[in-house]
Amino acid sequence: MAFNQRERLLAAVASVVAEQGYGKATVASVTQAASVSRRTFYEFFGSKEECFLAAFDALDEYLAGAMAEAIQGEEEWPDQVAAALATLMHFFSERPELARLYLVEAAAVGEGTIERRSRGVKRFVALLEPGRRYRPSDRPPAEGLEEALVGGVVTLIARRILAGEGPQLTQFIPSVIEFTLSSYLGSEEARAVAARHP
Repeated sequence: MAFNQRERLLAAVASVVAEQGYGKATVASVTQAASVSRRTFYEFFGSKEECFLAAFDALDEYLAGAMAEAIQGEEEWPDQVAAALATLMHFFSERPELARLYLVEAAAVGEGTIERRSRGVKRFVALLEPGRRYRPSDRPPAEGLEEALVGGVVTLIARRILAGEGPQLTQFIPSVIEFTLSSYLGSEEARAVAARHP
């Protein structure tokens, strides 16, 4: 029973924040969405922020597992990157409220999410870094390339989510894969990889 109530609160905070924004969301709106009492809320969480961070952590853990599973299914590095990107974008297209929580509203929470958001970035940077060996020796990649690529992908997804176009995210999968891999493989080969991951 307690587990179900906590899970309902985590789902509710994602739903309420997606609809109202973190700043306007209240404990009352979260408890109403979860169909639990205010007292029950405070049995699990000390504040709205604490509830939000718990939801963020649960989502981050799920995404890390989904990425790892996608990567394990591919032998070559370019296909691993493509599979990870496709997996994340499929998930976010199906659950745009979670995409908003993870990619948009987390920034509004403040210092509590800085380290948490950094975890996700570092995870993807670590996935991209092996691509440096694909670059010609006379054209080494610029410092910070991986962070820039991750930032570009996050910005694209976040803008679509804010525009209410979350369910259409999957149509951008080929272009996101090509964008990410072109810096390592060149446009033509990156496009070929994207074609293998519709």
